[in-house]
Order: sequence, then structure tokens, then C-alpha cells
Amino acid sequence: MSEISAYLEAIKERYALASDYALAKRLGIAQPDANLIRRGLKIPKPEICMKIAKLLDKNPVELLLIAQKEKAPSSAKQYWTLALTAVDVMLHVPKTPRYIPRKVEAIGRELRQLETQTLTYEGAEANAEAVRLVQTADRSIDAVMERWNIWKKGEALYPNYLLANQVAAKRGVVIRRLLVLTQEQMQHEAVVADAVQVMDDQHRAGINIFYAFREHLDRSQAFRRFEEDYRRQGAATDLNAAMFDREILIFSQSYGQMELGVVGTPTPITMINQLEITWKPELLRDLDPGPLFDMTRYVFEYSGPQAFRAELARFQRSLA
Repeated sequence: MSEISAYLEAIKERYALASDYALAKRLGIAQPDANLIRRGLKIPKPEICMKIAKLLDKNPVELLLIAQKEKAPSSAKQYWTLALTAVDVMLHVPKTPRYIPRKVEAIGRELRQLETQTLTYEGAEANAEAVRLVQTADRSIDAVMERWNIWKKGEALYPNYLLANQVAAKRGVVIRRLLVLTQEQMQHEAVVADAVQVMDDQHRAGINIFYAFREHLDRSQAFRRFEEDYRRQGAATDLNAAMFDREILIFSQSYGQMELGVVGTPTPITMINQLEITWKPELLRDLDPGPLFDMTRYVFEYSGPQAFRAELARFQRSLA
């Protein structure tokens, strides 16, 4: 029995119609047409769908979508099923609490973006979506971060994003993260201490943490090409990007500062203002951070503060 057939049987039951002739009369169509529709051998026209909906106190959109689904080829039926589900949800969204319609509206915006194979999030939603991506990873995460100080205690990615990484590492996800440090940053002992704290936190969380010095990376043509590819896609000047399971990529498009607190001296916090998520095959190929970890001439695995400071001293001597 087709789905439309079930609706016609419901009409016969509701109005105690004993025959297809009575059903046809109720629908205002010929008896043979009513028989064919009830047996699933004919798809009703839109005006008949609207009559069926009215007789059963249904929304006409529901019947129109079902009719489209039934005449669609097998390969396309799943899309009409999805459309019907979406319409059903929209028709039953309560107006209160206000969170519910706003949540449905946000989901709708995401669905409209899916066709472009790109999603964009702003503000707090950007940080929350990054956490969700870590939670869905089941094999690997490769990341490069120039704006690494947002991992510091009291900054935007601490502790929620770090905790999500820790949970992922415990379930077997192999996480590699590369922090890019600059000569200017490393001239300040407080910033060096911040870098050590961030790398220690990552290391304790089960992340394979790496570091590189920007001035050395700039000597690599491969890294310069990598950076240029990101710039063409609208990435922020300080690059933060991560690849999940080698099938979906995120990168920051802009940052901003917010002041936390309304009493006393506020605490400035760096936030990701805009985050892009993409699964376009050509971008996954060109923007993959994975090859950076093979640049062993410039990229070092973190093994503790002492080894890091020794490598930092060699870096500083190389620029003297």
C-alpha cells in the first residue's frame, strides 16, 4: 500500500464510506480515478491532495510532499522523505519558550548552507561548534595554530575545547597540534612561560604537541604556499586550522577581544569571531595541515620545558 492509499483508507473510515464510488464522490473525482489512487496506481493531482488534507484536517503541504515522493524515482525518494520530516518539524514548532523557534531557525540556516559544502559560525557559536567537531572525530585531528595563546588559562579555548580534546584522545583519536611561535613572542619571558604552559596542558591531555618558529618556517616554500592557499580562502592573518578524520576542515576567519566581567577590572579574552567549516574535496587537499608535521627540519615534537628551552636558545642564536 502506498502512503497516499493509507490517507484514502483513513477518509473512508472517518466518513463511513463503503465504496470507491462514495470516496470518489467525496473527493469530487471519477470512481475509476479514486480506485487507482487508493490502490497506489495513480498519483493524485495537487488539487486532490488539498482535498484529502482538508478531509483529514492535515496541512496540505504534507500531502503535496508525499505525492511528490511517490512519483519520484527510487534514488530521489530519500530527499522527499527528508523534506517531509523538515516540514513536519516546522509545522509543530511551539512559539515558546523562545529558544525553540530560534533553534529551529538556526538549524534552517545551517541546512541552507550545506549545499555549498561550507558552514560559517560566529562568536560563541564558533567556539561551541569546534568542540562538537572534536566530539565527533573518531580517528585523527591535525591542527596548526599561530594564535596559540587562546589556549591559555582564562582564554576562549580553555578549558572546554581542551577537555574535549582530552576525551577524544582517551577514546583513541590521534591528535597532532603544531604551535607556531615567533621571534618577537619569544623575546618575552612571560610569553615563553605561556607557551610552555599551553604545551604542557596539551601534552598532559594526551595530545601530540609540536612547535615551530615562524622565522624558520618562512624559509620553506611549501609552508609559504600553504599559507597563501589559506589567505585565498579568507583565513585570518594568524592561522588557526584543524582537519578532522581527513574529511572535514575548520579554520578561523577573524578574531576579536571581549571583556569578561562587569564588576572590577574586566578580563580581556580573545575569541574566534568567525569560523569556517568545509568538506570541499579541493580544499581538503590544498589546506591539509598534515604535511607540516613531516617538516622535521623546522618542526619539533614537544617533550618538556627543558628540551623546548634548549631548542629556543638555538633558534635565538641562529638569528643573532
